Amino acid sequence: MPVKKYINIDLGNKESIEKAAKQLPEKIDFFFNCAALPGPPWSPLQVTMVNFVGFRHLTEIVIPHLKPGGAIAVISSNAGIGYQKRLVPIKEFLAIPDYEKARAWLEAHEKVNDGYVFSKECLIVYTKLRAADLAKKNIRINCLSPSPTDTPMMKDFLKFVPKEVMDKHFQGLVGRNATPEEMAEPLIFLNSNMARYISGQNLCIDFGWQATAEMGAK
Repeated sequence: MPVKKYINIDLGNKESIEKAAKQLPEKIDFFFNCAALPGPPWSPLQVTMVNFVGFRHLTEIVIPHLKPGGAIAVISSNAGIGYQKRLVPIKEFLAIPDYEKARAWLEAHEKVNDGYVFSKECLIVYTKLRAADLAKKNIRINCLSPSPTDTPMMKDFLKFVPKEVMDKHFQGLVGRNATPEEMAEPLIFLNSNMARYISGQNLCIDFGWQATAEMGAK
């Protein structure tokens, strides 16, 4: 299906987000969040501002436009599956809805905000926390946590995570990276009518990697 309209947006800039939001249609069926920074050369502050704070600001603007029966699908990462270990500071951070105050919190908690991992943990927790309130509006929200995927972003990850480490610790059990299609299709599923009773879930797409890790297997 061809793209009908493209709206330029900088998720690291509050004014850009709000300007783009004014161009949205009155009613929206489904919202997909598929933007992220991987890490260096961007600082942890820049990464979390784009990956989470900017995303949240846009999402909260979009929610009133969503029709009953609509849904939100968020791309997190298997890098964020350890969110429970930092649940207290994450929930403290997420309790700050204001864009600028959220930035100030990040600046004051540099040891907590390590950038990519923290931002992805925040996306998972946000999804779970937001599900109950959105259910009252008959709107669903879910997130997807991919394992390493052969997208253009992979070359950026390999600049600071050696390939042998990535292959050993993060690949699925089939010993290869996922294809973009193997992530896109489950993401579409989460926002489709086939998932109409699924909300507040983090779906790990990793060919069993997370399941194996949870069971302590090697």
